[in-house]
Amino acid sequence: MLRLALCMLATAGIAQAQVKIGIVDAEVVIQKCAKGKAFFEAYQKEVKAKQGDIDTMIETYRAKEKDAQAKAASMSQEALSDLRAELQRLQTDIKRKQEDYQREMQIKLDGQLEQFRRELAPLIRQVAQEQGLDLVLNYGPETNIVFISDKINITSTVTQKYDEMQ
Repeated sequence: MLRLALCMLATAGIAQAQVKIGIVDAEVVIQKCAKGKAFFEAYQKEVKAKQGDIDTMIETYRAKEKDAQAKAASMSQEALSDLRAELQRLQTDIKRKQEDYQREMQIKLDGQLEQFRRELAPLIRQVAQEQGLDLVLNYGPETNIVFISDKINITSTVTQKYDEMQ
């Protein structure tokens, strides 16, 4: 609603004065800048390492399950019951570890993205002032912007200046 009001206000203002509008896609800046690329590369490595831990746990579970199936006929009821309980614990541990890793990685991603946004805000303001822009809108998946002319898109300029800051 606020975005719609800003767009209407900007459009109404154009009739009275020449308003210069710029568009930036902050998500693209984050993905294309050197610091963002380095973060996402390290993030992916960490995700793969954690997935490797989970895969090892799953392999252990499957080996024990296969062993249990092979020995089930010759085991006592008590031993079979203990083995089933152990398999259930392993399943629970795997599920818990997956959830913990997902939560941990989401927190890490969200925190880093927020830091990028905080760092970009003053830079976007600076680029807007340098280019004499009166209004800068963020373009992304949750916006209602349908078309953007390259003339008003400052994403590449912001990306370049962000890399220069680092």
